[in-house]
Amino acid sequence: MLDGSERMGQENFRYAREFVENVANRLTLARKDDDERNARVALLQYGDENQHQVGFKLTNNFTVISDGLGRMRYLDSTSNAGSGIIYAVNNIVTNRGERLARRNAELSFVFITDGVTSSKNLEEGISAMRRAEGVPTVIAMGNDVDKEILSKLSLGDQSAIFRGQDFTRLNKASFFERFVRWIC
Repeated sequence: MLDGSERMGQENFRYAREFVENVANRLTLARKDDDERNARVALLQYGDENQHQVGFKLTNNFTVISDGLGRMRYLDSTSNAGSGIIYAVNNIVTNRGERLARRNAELSFVFITDGVTSSKNLEEGISAMRRAEGVPTVIAMGNDVDKEILSKLSLGDQSAIFRGQDFTRLNKASFFERFVRWIC
């Protein structure tokens, strides 16, 4: 879940895309769709209430991931994480009520954000994430963050909030390795 807000900025969006690609490259991706042990990933850039961009749906194919990231354009929108979560649950995690994520797979929602998002639809989005049994992790960069929103997104788990001074830190070894250990 990648923030596409105007506050994020084009340069930070580039750092975030690079981070997603590095994480996907580092994970042990599933060998096929029914692989019970390894990862499949998806990416949604969320913006305004009805402005979302799917980078790639759940996949274990690194070429699909890399191509999707290459095609993804920065939204330069407002930030509405709540509607983004609802969209992801309805269009990436499930399709017409059928779960697309593997049964028994831990469903991780990773939010990469500048730390500020609209509270509109947030409670509804969080409820949808809970119903989907999503486990959240929040990556919030910058000093000007809304701690209450971050706490809500992380379902109150402060250890699931990764903070950094700026987006250049995402791909620094210390931050990157700590995040990968957490998510794996």
